Amino acid sequence: MGRKRTEKASLTELFGLPQDAAGGETVLTFVGPRALQIENYRNLLSYSDTEIRVQARKYRLRITGDRLGIRYFDKDEMKVTGRISSVSFEGQDGKEDRDGGA
Repeated sequence: MGRKRTEKASLTELFGLPQDAAGGETVLTFVGPRALQIENYRNLLSYSDTEIRVQARKYRLRITGDRLGIRYFDKDEMKVTGRISSVSFEGQDGKEDRDGGA
């Protein structure tokens, strides 16, 4: 198992990939308070113009705001637009772990 990790780390370095994305971690990129790009997510759980919930690998994301919309999505990434007021990280049991306002 240690060898696989070493090979993965070497490929990550060779191709210049970020360690977090190569490891399957969900990556959030904010463009001010009006856009959020989500990479490496698993599933869209719910969607309204005031709340979007997304299943990540180890937790759930809860995005709240006004006039929220999904500009685009595919199997690897999505872009949320609108007036984003907060992003919360919830554990698998639904309890909030961390909260970050945009």
